[in-house]
Amino acid sequence: MNQVGRYATGENVDDVELMKMVMELTEKDKMVMWSEGYIDQVIDKLPVFARDILENRKHKWEDTMAFYQKQLNDIVKNDEFKKRFIGERKAFALFVMEHYPEYQSLLFAYYDGNLKEDDFRKFVYRRRFSTRKKYLH
Repeated sequence: MNQVGRYATGENVDDVELMKMVMELTEKDKMVMWSEGYIDQVIDKLPVFARDILENRKHKWEDTMAFYQKQLNDIVKNDEFKKRFIGERKAFALFVMEHYPEYQSLLFAYYDGNLKEDDFRKFVYRRRFSTRKKYLH
């Protein structure tokens, strides 16, 4: 949790001071608040006239998350995917790495049965602010 999140969850919160802190945040830090799930607490503590600072971004990120959820649902409905899903784990892993390398973290979580909304949020964050270099194949 970043400094703004800690301040917003405290007892004595000055809404104007919180607004100043939010304005000084980078886009990456605002997205961290969303991906970790405490952006709603910060939005609630902001003054009414300043809430759109984060609400518009939050809606944009959630639309992106919905897009990736739809993509994952389409992959899961694929007949070839269903056959590999039932088979052994190693064959499934090789199939995913060959056909869907960009979605492998989500597909492996789905395979293990513990895919959560937080996984999608972190996936969207990593897609936007990836620290890994992408090379041409």
